[in-house]
Amino acid sequence: MHRATSWRSVCSLVLGIAVVIALPAAGWAHGVVGKRWFPSTIVVEDSFVSDEAGLVSSHRREPEALSTEFEAEISKRLSPDLAITLGGSYHIIRPRGEAAAEEGATSGFDNPDFGLRYQFARNAMHELAATAAVSVSPGGVGQRRVGRLSGTTVSPALQIGKGFGDLPDWADWLKPVAVTTSVGFDLRANRNEREEDAQHAFTWGVAVMYSIPYLQSYVKDVGIAWPFNRLFPVVEFNGETQISGPNNGTHTAFANPGLVWAGKYFELAASAQIPLNDTAGRHTGALVMLHIFLDDIAPDIFTWTPFHGVLGPQTLPR
Repeated sequence: MHRATSWRSVCSLVLGIAVVIALPAAGWAHGVVGKRWFPSTIVVEDSFVSDEAGLVSSHRREPEALSTEFEAEISKRLSPDLAITLGGSYHIIRPRGEAAAEEGATSGFDNPDFGLRYQFARNAMHELAATAAVSVSPGGVGQRRVGRLSGTTVSPALQIGKGFGDLPDWADWLKPVAVTTSVGFDLRANRNEREEDAQHAFTWGVAVMYSIPYLQSYVKDVGIAWPFNRLFPVVEFNGETQISGPNNGTHTAFANPGLVWAGKYFELAASAQIPLNDTAGRHTGALVMLHIFLDDIAPDIFTWTPFHGVLGPQTLPR
């Protein structure tokens, strides 16, 4: 009897926490410029610095194997415009065909990733924000059996977000649209004889989203109720072009249609990953994301900075 009562208490506590976390919020945090709130998207990096953590899982069927990846990243502000990031990923590879019986499944960690982000532009009137970022992935740290690179990869990038709330009134229904873009390079230092380790690449991504919260709050309340009033239909496009090495000139491109749902303390997102050319593959993959707003969960802890004190969460004006 005591055990049953304790179990019900635990369930009630977990349910209570879940309900509190999912409750509608009075304001929006993260990715705020002017009246616009930009959600984090799965594939394309947003153009803001913040205190947050994310977990992305992807699954793809390729000609040689089934590939599942879990990627985690945490971002911490050092000042209102500067943040550091730390990321890592874990791969599970299951060979297909004859190799399945000979090799069996394998798994392991890839090289880690360290980054620095600086937000250098924020224009409230035009809902525009821009960030310069650079990340470094030291080679040879991860496990060879999952294909980690032996050389170090340096990845500079420029990320820009633009909302269209400044359109004229005749285009009211387009004002909830926003676009984020990211362009950059993967510059690789080769430390062995493998040519693929030294291939440099140009990387790009574009996310086009429609904000139901913006529509309801700033254009017209069309009566969409919670939880659907926190949805963002999103289509992301991303790819890369090899600019050196034996595959120089090779392109890959994907389209990723999906949905983002955002609460006060976290986001959930899911999308398909559709190859747009033969080099990208033939099978559609799947992506899911859990994104946690650390600065809203415990602002006095996670928004502390060494040079600017406690910044507090980034909140949309009410």
